[in-house]
Amino acid sequence: MNNTRQGQWRKRHPMKYLAHRYVANALKLGLLKRQPCEVCGNLKVDAHHDDYSQPMKVRWLCRSHHNEHHAKERLGTTERQQQDAVRVS
Repeated sequence: MNNTRQGQWRKRHPMKYLAHRYVANALKLGLLKRQPCEVCGNLKVDAHHDDYSQPMKVRWLCRSHHNEHHAKERLGTTERQQQDAVRVS
């Protein structure tokens, strides 16, 4: 059993891990090709999955815009949780 930080992450997030592996293999096999960042055109990009059940459907984002996207995503979740809490009160 893999008790490293990575191994623990893989156990907690099996769909994410499989989607990441799928993209890595597809890139190696030439089935998927990196594209420039969809925001700024930077060529150094990460694959971003909006839906991990569709591992070949990715958006190409540079690290900066990828982090920004996730920060906005987390903020949006927080705002929705606050709105839900207000509705329940």
